[in-house]
Parts: sequence; C-alpha cells; structure tokens
Amino acid sequence: GPDEIVTEVVFPVANGPHKYIKFRRRLFDWAIVGVAAQKMNGGWRIGLTNVGVTPVRATAVEDALKQGGKPEEAAEHASDGLDPSGDLRASPEYKKHLARVLTKRAIQQAQGA
Repeated sequence: GPDEIVTEVVFPVANGPHKYIKFRRRLFDWAIVGVAAQKMNGGWRIGLTNVGVTPVRATAVEDALKQGGKPEEAAEHASDGLDPSGDLRASPEYKKHLARVLTKRAIQQAQGA
C-alpha cells in the first residue's frame, strides 16, 4: 500500500556455473562495464551493464554459444546492437571493446577454464 516500504529483497542462489565481472578504474568506482554470465537449463544467459540506459541481454552471444561457438568466438557478438554513450571514463568504442573482452572472460571463468 501507499504507507508501506520495501525493507528486503531476496534473490535465489544461482544454480549452475556463473560469473560476474566488472571493469572499473578505482576500487570504489562504478563499473565502466559489467558482465554477468550464467549457464542454466542447458543454455547461457549473458547480461551487460553500463552499455546502455538499462542493463541488456547479449542474445547474440547466447545464440552463438547455443550453436556450439567457443566463448572467444561468441563473445565477439557482445557489442552487437549496442549504442553506449561515452563519458569521462570511457568512449563508446572502448565500452564495446570491454563488453567483448569481459564477456569472454566471464564465460570462460564460469566454465572453470
């Protein structure tokens, strides 16, 4: 109701291989780009942060992995369709580069490679 306030949000523990990686310049900075990778129900889910106005799924990467692509090949699609804004910390091109590099690392680390 209008007089209530949310005091807690609980998320279920991730099942299956998963990894979150963020790139930042200093310890307490916001991530310039962040990537979450999780394998669930036989397929991968890849999420990207700070490459748009909202977090986005990297469905092109997910599709490439589903078709048997290697992480380094699939990760090249991480920037497909992205139009990140530049800021003082990174240009749009650098954010796209980070999305590809961090996506590859997140998948490989989730796999235990």
